[in-house]
Amino acid sequence: MQEALTFLEKEMTYHRSPICEAFRLAAKRCRTRLGETLIEAAEQMEKRSGRSFPLIWEDALGKTIPSGLLTQDETQLFVEVRAALCNTDIVMQKTLLEKYVDRFRMMAETEAQVCLEKGGMYRKLAAAAGIFLVILLI
Repeated sequence: MQEALTFLEKEMTYHRSPICEAFRLAAKRCRTRLGETLIEAAEQMEKRSGRSFPLIWEDALGKTIPSGLLTQDETQLFVEVRAALCNTDIVMQKTLLEKYVDRFRMMAETEAQVCLEKGGMYRKLAAAAGIFLVILLI
């Protein structure tokens, strides 16, 4: 999401691309389910059904992100991003997109730290299990 938001910031603030086009371009760069979310949101916006963007964004998230994939806090952050994506003021939109990029960056760093800690613990447990097995077989 961090990379997608950075790309969307450039597309929407500097290139002034329409939101549907920016979403489709960003979706091509995504290697995760977020690409499907962006495409779904773009398709719903192109239908011009009169629905507000926050509803379209939540619906797209609900359709493309499987339940249980994200924690409650992560899901809430994904929903909150809608404020940055549909803002009509370019300066405010850029500021909000940068804010959410930073929040996703902090989340990624936290998860990377947890992964490193768990990886170290798993290596130690594997070594202990190996030693136990050797002792057991002797």
